[in-house]
Amino acid sequence: MRFSTLRAVVAAAGALLLGGAGAVFTAPPASAVSGDFTYEVTRNADTYLDVPGTEIAFDATAGERSFLWSRYFSTEPVDALSAGDNIGNTFAIRCRDADGTALPAGTEAGSYWAANLVPPGEAKLTAALRWVFVAPADGSYTCRLSVVSYSSVIVNGRTVTMRVPAGAELARQTAPVYNDMPRWTLLAGSGTTVARGATATTLGYTVTPTTGNRVSLYQDAALSTCAAGSSICSGGTTAYDGTVVETWVEAQPRNADGSLCGGPIAGPVSRWNITNAKHHQTAANTLTLTTAQLGGCTQVRTTLKVRNVDGNPVKIHDGYASGTIAATHGSAISYTV
Repeated sequence: MRFSTLRAVVAAAGALLLGGAGAVFTAPPASAVSGDFTYEVTRNADTYLDVPGTEIAFDATAGERSFLWSRYFSTEPVDALSAGDNIGNTFAIRCRDADGTALPAGTEAGSYWAANLVPPGEAKLTAALRWVFVAPADGSYTCRLSVVSYSSVIVNGRTVTMRVPAGAELARQTAPVYNDMPRWTLLAGSGTTVARGATATTLGYTVTPTTGNRVSLYQDAALSTCAAGSSICSGGTTAYDGTVVETWVEAQPRNADGSLCGGPIAGPVSRWNITNAKHHQTAANTLTLTTAQLGGCTQVRTTLKVRNVDGNPVKIHDGYASGTIAATHGSAISYTV
């Protein structure tokens, strides 16, 4: 097996991916596009607001998989904000039955992407959401984009209006364009806090590509810096204003019996500066492999690497947000180019 050539094709394959969500356009996806949508910031992270015009309705058989991703999904303040007016934002893909009822209890219903908007340096935040919907039964379903914005500045009658600019889009693709499409989520109790100078290996899953000549591995981590006195994680001190984090996908080819088949392959490394003001950040990571270069290796064990380069500890969130919306999660799609 020639892994030196595989590393070269990994870099080349990245050019096939769209920037934000990393979706591969080998056929036009079903999609829905929003108009301009304004809404008010709340004191706390309350109820999601569905973005009008982004709903996709479809029929699916039990177990049928749909790859969903956002495009051009951003939020911005209507009026300019000042330093210190940090706005928390959670973007989500959310699915339910076509009649509006929630999916069966315990069914994963979507995924989220979250970060604070920190003015005046930032005037807009753009989400990169991707997730695999698995139909829990034969039926009709709807999925849409949603958002909620919240801030401690909403006090003493102050209001802040945010806007999702026109053009936010939810796209959907199914087999035979995309195939296999497993998904996995970092379950509650599996998260960890990564100390300064340490690297965590998490979100492991074994993928067995069956069709196509490419496989894209997505591993998206919900991260928060552990500020001094944080209520969500400990170990932070006032010596640091946040955390510098690097994340990447690592793939280890394997034989059918689970034995190693060559060495590990590291994907592109992304660096995130999660200041106390930024607070949290969803770190989206993609590694695309050419299956022809895997030779006789029939499986790939994929993991997410999270390195705390400097600063306070960083928390990797696990489990689900309200409504069974996945925090740290991954998926893989096989396709042909």
